[in-house]
Amino acid sequence: MIKRLALLVSLTLPLAGCGKKSPTAPEAAGSAIKDVPVQIEDGGEPDPVAVPTALKGGTFTTWAGGYPKSLNMWLDYNSFSKSVCDLLFEPLVALHPTRDEPVGILAKSWEISSDKKTFTFHLDPQAKWSDGQPVTAEDVQFYYDTMMNPKNLTSIFRVDLSRFSRPEVVDPLTVRITANQPHWANFWTAAGMVAFPKHVWKDLDFNRQNFELPVVSGPYQLGEIKTNRSIQLKRRGDWWGRVKQFNVGKYNFDYLLFKAMEDRNKAFELFKSGGLDLLPMYTASIWVQKTPDIPQVKKNWIVRQTVANQEPKAFQGMAMNMQRPLFQDPKVRQALALLFNRELMNEKLMFDQYFLLNSYYPDLYPNNQNPAVPLVKYNEEAARALLKEAGWTVGADGILQKDGKPFSFTIVHYDGSELRHLNIYLQSLKSVGIDAKIEVISMSSFQKRVDNHDFDMCWTNWGASRLRDPEASWASKTADEIATNNVTALKDPEIDRLIEQQKTEMDMSKRNDILRQIDARLVAISPFVLMWQNAKNRLLYWNKFGTPKYVLDKFSKEEAALVYWWLDPAKEKALTEAMKADAALPPVPAEVTYAGE
Repeated sequence: MIKRLALLVSLTLPLAGCGKKSPTAPEAAGSAIKDVPVQIEDGGEPDPVAVPTALKGGTFTTWAGGYPKSLNMWLDYNSFSKSVCDLLFEPLVALHPTRDEPVGILAKSWEISSDKKTFTFHLDPQAKWSDGQPVTAEDVQFYYDTMMNPKNLTSIFRVDLSRFSRPEVVDPLTVRITANQPHWANFWTAAGMVAFPKHVWKDLDFNRQNFELPVVSGPYQLGEIKTNRSIQLKRRGDWWGRVKQFNVGKYNFDYLLFKAMEDRNKAFELFKSGGLDLLPMYTASIWVQKTPDIPQVKKNWIVRQTVANQEPKAFQGMAMNMQRPLFQDPKVRQALALLFNRELMNEKLMFDQYFLLNSYYPDLYPNNQNPAVPLVKYNEEAARALLKEAGWTVGADGILQKDGKPFSFTIVHYDGSELRHLNIYLQSLKSVGIDAKIEVISMSSFQKRVDNHDFDMCWTNWGASRLRDPEASWASKTADEIATNNVTALKDPEIDRLIEQQKTEMDMSKRNDILRQIDARLVAISPFVLMWQNAKNRLLYWNKFGTPKYVLDKFSKEEAALVYWWLDPAKEKALTEAMKADAALPPVPAEVTYAGE
């Protein structure tokens, strides 16, 4: 499944006066967490990314992007809400951080039937909710019931779970999950099921569980929430998972503080003042123009670093709502792609920091480029020709007309810092007689509009999974659902056929061949105006943290810092003394490439 990445919303933060704040004095978040003494289990593989000597304590403050519509990722599936929920709730089994193998989380063991359709999971008897109640098989069944309830806004998750019968509670600690059809991902879908606290949520409206998630099973619980400003997570000193060898050296900060802010320039200023510990840099112009020469970077107080790993790459683009008559003709959609001058934008606005996309699955190809497909380049004349073929002619007012209606649409957007790109696009559209407008709204409003297909065109960015399943994003049956991943409402019989074909293909290399066929069909249909992608993670962080050898892990972005980093007292002291003496710290590698297993 691919996911929408964190979106941004406007917010006013008290920047004035922050310039004097010391970055070595984390914002007071609460008292130190006292851990309940535990005995680490014998045996079991440690997490190869984690550093076992990592210290607990402190507050880690980072940027959340815009304030989300919901923290409940099952209602608002974006990267930020997912990062939060991953720390609050646990699946039965997870993917190993460096290998494509299962690692038991809630499940201590499991069996797979000979026909590979039935999976029996045995829960760890030590697993407890934060209120002390045991995590049971009924809680896993309740998760399934919650996702499959058509009244709940969980349609994205129903796509995969619909392949399964209702989980069977064998006994309080054993749940049996049976698929009703073959699919290569059946084990991973069953294993990825989460336990929900039935004893707390059974009588509540799930659609209203947005910012109140009081009973959790994971290493963190919600702390103070300041609406439209910040969200705090508090480490659980009584988390049952601390006994596991696999969790040694992980989840180290006592408090995680996420500050919400739409404007990336303001977030950068807040970071420089010490108001943030880590700032992932998504804006090339800030990275290239504003970060190399700031004094804190020159003195190595702030680490300016790119990290290249094997993070799965997805795509970003301008989604065209094919429920609207204006976007139903592929010639129109192709013309709109030809008018998006991304070469100019990449050169002038983004300093060639990105590669231009010619694929919806770029990481299936060497260097993220499909050699069989030419890059779509800005071509006004070719766009005019396609629009003419589609029946659009210039009216007396200079606007394209068809059947007495003008070619006019609105681009909804949530991030004011990207208007410079959209304004270039508007000028290109205007040059051929298209009347386009931009409507900037809050991130939460944006998400509601997209969930309800209430838009003409919008800019969306997607994350990718190590297990690529195209069904939720492209299957016709998802096109008309609310809160679906199929935001363009794409319906195509050939893609549906290929989706069905890949379901029973167990060989990943052959599945990837089918995905390349889906990709070729998507390129021909053009549901999105493809844009660009960044090959590396760009990070700014204060030089006071211990990190894994390769800074992040093998497959993740900056969210790995929430799990693996820690506050290093020696580095913090060195930073404090260097700042007092106005002296430089030893240099830190500016580029890191993951070279682990």
